[in-house]
Amino acid sequence: MPSIKRKVLVLIALLVVAFIAGIIFSPFLRETTYQLKNWVGKPSPLPPVSKTVILYFSTPEGELLSPVERKIPVKKEINDEIRMVIGELIKGPKTRSLFPTVPPETKIRAVYTKGDTIYVDFSPSIVKNHPGGTSGELITIYSIVNTLLENFPSYSKVQILVGGETINTLAGHIDIREPFKKNPEMIEQSKTSQ
Repeated sequence: MPSIKRKVLVLIALLVVAFIAGIIFSPFLRETTYQLKNWVGKPSPLPPVSKTVILYFSTPEGELLSPVERKIPVKKEINDEIRMVIGELIKGPKTRSLFPTVPPETKIRAVYTKGDTIYVDFSPSIVKNHPGGTSGELITIYSIVNTLLENFPSYSKVQILVGGETINTLAGHIDIREPFKKNPEMIEQSKTSQ
């Protein structure tokens, strides 16, 4: 008989301890449940669908580049995004106060990156349809280079290729066999949205 009394007393003691523990820990459990409910109930944020990039177009004098903001769709792959930025540059400005820097017939053959360099391979029409002149050639080169390095700051150089190869010049004046770094001296200090 004494063992049954003892078991009952132990059972009652355990119930009392469980009851007291429940009173002590219930606010904590309620807060944790509330936080878990909020976390599970929150929808995950959607990735951005567009981003603003800066394109460089020629000023009317053809001596400097003017920065223009434009929205483009966000791409998962960096090479696709580079291709899209160059595609916008080829489309040209949307205002008559600035001038295009790349012949509109130009196609992008390939885009890739290696180390700190962006490689852009253009169709031969960038040479065939280029208006020429030293200033025109500089404007085209630094329009491409400054646009890419402004929007992709983890890279420091751009190599321009034509037809899958390095060539001597676009229009007979500027050596483009080596990659170019950004040239801030070519940039006019104003910004326009387009």
